[in-house]
Amino acid sequence: MDRSNLNRLPTLALSFNDLASLRSIIRAYITYTRRVSKPTRERDEQMHALESLYLRLANIPVNVADMALLLSVAEVAALDCAIAGFCAFVRNKVSPSRERDETLQDVERLRQALARMQ
Repeated sequence: MDRSNLNRLPTLALSFNDLASLRSIIRAYITYTRRVSKPTRERDEQMHALESLYLRLANIPVNVADMALLLSVAEVAALDCAIAGFCAFVRNKVSPSRERDETLQDVERLRQALARMQ
């Protein structure tokens, strides 16, 4: 077994635009989920993980061009749900256009990077 993989933490490489997008996606998902779903222990844990991640993202200076973000297993799972929810919402509510499709492709790229971390 490769010993270098034993202590590897999930790390997501983010650009400036990725940071801004994730902040918006997380905030919208938290707001939407609290409005439409009943409180459960699982939902509360997911919301806590997303709120914690949002605060970490919000405290990153705006002049940071690129960065690597260390994520907990719970944050990876919660962020995956938030991105999936965002994509489903956009597909249902926003008329098809090149801009919509490009945005969804970029967001799905981030989701695929998350999937490789799990």
